[in-house]
Amino acid sequence: MSTQLLPKDLPGAQDIILHKTTAVERIYAASIAEANGEEGALQRLSPADQLVNQQIEAAYALLSNYHTFDQAWPLLAKQFGISRATCYRRLADAQNLMGDLKKVRKEGRKAILLEFARKILQLALTQRPPDMRAALAAMSFEAKVAGLMRADSGQEEAGGAGGSNTSYVINLTVAGSSKTRTLNLMDPDSIQEADYELVLDAVEQGVFGAEQMEQMLLERKEGA
Repeated sequence: MSTQLLPKDLPGAQDIILHKTTAVERIYAASIAEANGEEGALQRLSPADQLVNQQIEAAYALLSNYHTFDQAWPLLAKQFGISRATCYRRLADAQNLMGDLKKVRKEGRKAILLEFARKILQLALTQRPPDMRAALAAMSFEAKVAGLMRADSGQEEAGGAGGSNTSYVINLTVAGSSKTRTLNLMDPDSIQEADYELVLDAVEQGVFGAEQMEQMLLERKEGA
């Protein structure tokens, strides 16, 4: 009976350098986990990683307030007692990490809005008889939101400017409040995180049921 060799027993195994994740990679992974609904992911980082995260957040705050690296590093050094070289690393980390996270959040927002558009289309088509005008409007709405996906192809939208004067908005009225929030779908970065959560809840829970859709379509027809 042959003896099974473990990886560490193979010839030259001791010379293989295994990749170890960096603090920034672990912070990024934890941030993505939290963005996907995993609460406490950042808090579960080691104390050392949490300190690095605090330094990166402070660096990003300085950069967001229009500080240059040369202006920001002395403030970081004073706050955390770290060297100039470390300050510059944290500032670079802040630029790269926060930029990536912003992109991920933006893609997530677009996915939510697309799901919302498809929900409207589905409900319009389930009416008896189907309301084709509403369905076509929903399809146009979906196409417009899907067009936002071109942001990374060198056609970054500037506040919704895309050669069209058409506006696409969602009006949200929160239960127990008389105020209506208007979400500008052409400028997704301007929408608050809390409002996106309300849209997501509406999509997931199907609060726009057949009766609500029928009432909405009736009101639209009466107002036409």
